[in-house]
Amino acid sequence: MRVAHIFITMPVGGAEDLVFSIVRAVPDAQVVCLKELGVAGESAATEGLAVTLLPILKGKRLNLLAVWRLARWLKKQRIEMVHTQVYNAHVYGVLAAWLAGIPCVMHHQKTFNRERRRRWWTMRALSWLAARQITLSEQTKQDVMSALSLPERKVAVLPNFVDGSIYMPTSNGPSLRASLGLPVEVPLIGGIASLNTQKNHAATVRMMADLLKKLPLARGFIFGEGPLRGELQAQIDALGIEPHLILAGNKRPIVPWLQALDLMVLPSTWEGQPMVILQALACGVPIICSRIEGNTAVLGEDDPGLFDLEKESDYVEKVHAFFTNIDYQQTLVKHQKRVQDAQPSFTDFLKQLDVIYQQAREG
Repeated sequence: MRVAHIFITMPVGGAEDLVFSIVRAVPDAQVVCLKELGVAGESAATEGLAVTLLPILKGKRLNLLAVWRLARWLKKQRIEMVHTQVYNAHVYGVLAAWLAGIPCVMHHQKTFNRERRRRWWTMRALSWLAARQITLSEQTKQDVMSALSLPERKVAVLPNFVDGSIYMPTSNGPSLRASLGLPVEVPLIGGIASLNTQKNHAATVRMMADLLKKLPLARGFIFGEGPLRGELQAQIDALGIEPHLILAGNKRPIVPWLQALDLMVLPSTWEGQPMVILQALACGVPIICSRIEGNTAVLGEDDPGLFDLEKESDYVEKVHAFFTNIDYQQTLVKHQKRVQDAQPSFTDFLKQLDVIYQQAREG
């Protein structure tokens, strides 16, 4: 089946990593960007993956001519299925697929948010044009069905996955750190996420400031880019904790930087099913993260690395305990190893996705 994954642009992110894993494995799958390739798209194109730039968008307002041009392109390329991952791509992908008479699957990569009412009403309209929808958890499925007034048969649960041939534990941590120019024998902590409000990196900045009072040799890195870079850098400077905490920017590929960490942190205020957690699990890197739906959906409510956002001292205490309390560290590692062992395989994911596509074609 010829499948087109529609994006406006492709920054570094979990949805992008997921789609490129699919494209690597499925010969007839390809990515189409409607504005620009973005960092992830350019990296994938360099790798030789099937990425097409169809530059039909310029501004942010809905462009109906662009919808028509995308529909024409889909028909010309004999695309049989359209798959969208994020809101703006939903708008153009669903409308163009409907215009071209092609089934479309909408993939919800985050928990459903009713607060943005205009988006909510747009999503309700698009939902009746889309053939199927995918959520990452049963709870999000119920939320989507309720908010968008959808029958259960139109919504499927398909947890994310990571490619184990790419994400795996490193065989030589010290050598890897040295090759990346990282300190070899100090506690190394990293956060990997866009620099935006949702990811809550400010909590990591405050955590590092407190942690350094107890572990002065600790080093932290935040990998990613976004609109809050200036604000976060100002916060780091005001606390006087650089070079102990560095905004390291985007890294492609991210795998070696993740493998080099002693601990991965994710203090997000909301998530869907964060790919970075699945990636860290696959690399054998322990995780401390916020107790929110998306994170608990992967790690379980009883994960010892979850901290409460309402109690910021809990974040610092758990990171400190990881490096100073061997019993806590071993408990965390064993729990997350069990979680990783229970993850579905790439083959299972692709089989379930194919079933969803077939159901979408049948109506």
